[in-house]
Amino acid sequence: MFSFVDIPARIVTLLELNITPAQVAKGVCLGLFLGFIPLNGPMALLLFLFFFLFKINRLSTAITLPLFKLLYVAGGSNLADRLGGYLLIDASFLTGFWSFVTGLPIVALLDLNNTLIAGGLALSSILLLPVYFIAKFIYIRFIEQNIRKIQNSRFARRFAKYKAVNTVIKKMDTLRSKTE
Repeated sequence: MFSFVDIPARIVTLLELNITPAQVAKGVCLGLFLGFIPLNGPMALLLFLFFFLFKINRLSTAITLPLFKLLYVAGGSNLADRLGGYLLIDASFLTGFWSFVTGLPIVALLDLNNTLIAGGLALSSILLLPVYFIAKFIYIRFIEQNIRKIQNSRFARRFAKYKAVNTVIKKMDTLRSKTE
């Protein structure tokens, strides 16, 4: 039987399934790619599929996507448009490459000939490695240490004494054991 206790337990379990520093950093990088392209096209749909198909921390993607989208709206779209314009229009040495790529059957549907998408993907690719290592560093350095402190705090120990909280924790443990 599916009870109301199952709902928060399932949500917390889903968020905690992939909790390694690399998977958190990969989730942040997916948020970067989604943040620097328009979210109303087939490329965004493909990246949302990555959200569900690959082993990343989905919570980190959900948290960082609005941050990167805010950077995109605050001026990153102009930079992405200029970079995409350069790559698609001004860089004559890439003409053969773009004609080949846009002629591929499935890739042609991804709107790579749009300057915002090509520039957003290029800008995200440039920022990929620094963002990955910074996110991994932040997770290892600050968040893991603070999680241990929070778990050992007086508030957390007092909170765990409640029957409803213990029921949710037990449900989470059973759900974890089923998924492993």
